[in-house]
Amino acid sequence: MIRILHLSDPHFGAADPAIAARFLAQAAELAPDLTVLSGDLTMRARRRELIEARNFVERLPRPRLVIPGNHDIPALNQPFHRLFAPFKRYREVFGQELEPVHTAPGLHVVGMNSNKAFNPKLDWSLGHLSAENLRRADQRLSGAPGSFRVLVLHHPLIAPEGHKRDVVQPLAELQELIARHRVDLVLCGHFHCSHMAAIGPQGAWHCVVSQAATVCSTRLQGEPQGFHMIQVEGGLIEIERFVYGGENFELEKTFTFTRVEEGWESADTATRREEAKIA
Repeated sequence: MIRILHLSDPHFGAADPAIAARFLAQAAELAPDLTVLSGDLTMRARRRELIEARNFVERLPRPRLVIPGNHDIPALNQPFHRLFAPFKRYREVFGQELEPVHTAPGLHVVGMNSNKAFNPKLDWSLGHLSAENLRRADQRLSGAPGSFRVLVLHHPLIAPEGHKRDVVQPLAELQELIARHRVDLVLCGHFHCSHMAAIGPQGAWHCVVSQAATVCSTRLQGEPQGFHMIQVEGGLIEIERFVYGGENFELEKTFTFTRVEEGWESADTATRREEAKIA
């Protein structure tokens, strides 16, 4: 069995310290095989925010894989750093690697940096993967044959129903990369909304996507703080969604996915297909 703790968007600078402390206490009890934090550690990459974020990260269960988010780039009140050295402050605290890789027996995890300091659109928070990002991930996913493969990026691949913000681009190229390497699981955040689904083009490989809510920020988007606990065993993925209930994070629901010929599908989809056969 592989156990992955997935959290996202703590946003130090706009974080609730009591909720952060409660999460750390429960995370230690969960004892995952890997802890993944999918970006937005800070609000504006201010140095005091980065120090708070580092203190939090250092208390997460090991081993851990951490990537930056768009808020980990300084804002326009620091124009030089934003435009010419967007990740300088982040790297000073969390190291030079923006796209870390974690490999363990049966597990291969590859990070991708979907954050850009600016783009032609007015919304600079949008996620974009360059040709170089895709090429590097393609190369790194070629290793560890037979392992459970995981991609980690900050920006989501899917928007929950009624959500109008853009997903990461170029999505078609990313989905082709996922299909070519038969990636099993994608972890992301950004929307502060929890969402799980099996996705992929019709007739092509389907992966499971875990999009986590904010773990401890006060910047909520219609749901409480939360995190996901993911368990993988054989042809089964179970994602437990925990939500903050005022004193503790409580298990709200478990989402189950099963391995089929074309990748992964939700247990609900499998049930509906079997019921259709019987009918």
